[in-house]
Amino acid sequence: MDLRFRSVCIGASGLLVLVGCQAPPPKYPAVQISRVLSGQSVEWIDKSQQPPVIQQGRLVGIDAPDLGQEPWGKQAKQRLEELIATPSKDGVGIEFESTEADKYGRKYVYLWKDGQLLNEQLLKDGCVLANMRTPSSLGANVSGTKYRDRFLRGSQYARIIGVGIWNPAQPMRMSPSEFRKEER
Repeated sequence: MDLRFRSVCIGASGLLVLVGCQAPPPKYPAVQISRVLSGQSVEWIDKSQQPPVIQQGRLVGIDAPDLGQEPWGKQAKQRLEELIATPSKDGVGIEFESTEADKYGRKYVYLWKDGQLLNEQLLKDGCVLANMRTPSSLGANVSGTKYRDRFLRGSQYARIIGVGIWNPAQPMRMSPSEFRKEER
């Protein structure tokens, strides 16, 4: 197994202290994201089908503010666009949570870029809320908890430092689901 070590140099003596080790980030099939629909939804071109078709995906484990929730919805969408547009040697990798789709036809996905889990990064940036609920329509097929600890830590980090939706000067006062219910 190829392990990558992280170490820190301490003092002039050059003493190295092992901080931790981890396996290299997983590799997932790269996709060409054609459009970011919101802070939690994307479209990509599925070239494995002939002719190629456009597929939609919903990022698992997060709940982005609705686009009508100013300014947070647009900020979440913009941040996801930025993360996807950043140059990368491997492109955007896609990991499927399930082969089934939600009621809007979106697959449940995790997006990876250069070893970074984009779902998690949106949480760390304070752009989205952690959402570990399983969509009832999919039952046991979608757990949404594969990266639960990472997502909860990312959300806690953003909350502690007060960024994005957690900014004490301008916090998001209504969850995305509450906002959507009120808007109906």
